[in-house]
Amino acid sequence: MDIKKRQEYAKKVFNAVKERINAIKAANKLNKEKPYCTPRKMVADLNVGMKYGWLNAKGDCYQITLIGERNNDDEVLVDEIVSVYDLNEIISEVVKLVNEQKKVKGWSTLNVAYDTAHFGNGYVERSVKYPAKITLCEKPCKEYTALQKFINKNGISNLGWKRPMNLGNYELFCSAMGGKRGVLWDEYGDRLYLDNKPNKCQEILDNLRAKKGARDTMTCTRGEENWIDPIDRKYSELHEVECDGEKRSYLQITIKTPTGRPKYDIKIY
Repeated sequence: MDIKKRQEYAKKVFNAVKERINAIKAANKLNKEKPYCTPRKMVADLNVGMKYGWLNAKGDCYQITLIGERNNDDEVLVDEIVSVYDLNEIISEVVKLVNEQKKVKGWSTLNVAYDTAHFGNGYVERSVKYPAKITLCEKPCKEYTALQKFINKNGISNLGWKRPMNLGNYELFCSAMGGKRGVLWDEYGDRLYLDNKPNKCQEILDNLRAKKGARDTMTCTRGEENWIDPIDRKYSELHEVECDGEKRSYLQITIKTPTGRPKYDIKIY
């Protein structure tokens, strides 16, 4: 596939994402005066998969799909991708278009969440990282900005000796997940970012300010987890039934005294 064709396909995918977000934005604007209408997240969900064939087989074909909103049918955007290489190149072009769109007024809070698709088997396998969720997020609340400044000023990353923290926007979130037999694998719904939870941010900030003394150290560790209530997990494992939980991207904050004694520990997301 030539470069021009890949760019054409990438533009088609990007335009579909933009149209989905604009449609939700317009609906939210119409419903603004109705107190019973909860604003919908301005998000477009994508998926990549194999149309037919298998990895490295003659005639294998891949596709990019816009996942249907509110039980609508999925829309196959591109289904003529004849190699994993072309698929990766098209995805790279889509990401470039998204980054360019961030420079447009009103789109600076565009955020991309990635997932990985695997093709092949245990002997021959290729992985493709793709933008699974493209969201036009709400602007971070002032409470999050204050919390962010406190963490970046006082926090030390666990990745290196006295390395300062650099917490950005839309890094900490939780979202719903489903699974079976005590294992979660399906993320669904919206990612709820800490950036847009003013009350929770203020509570966390107040606690950190109260606990951290002038000579105390505050170590910050980034992490991700698929969390499920321990009782629900055991029940799901025992009876081999479906289970629910959360996907979390979190920051573990530990405050210690000058002598190294743990003083306060919290996981924020």
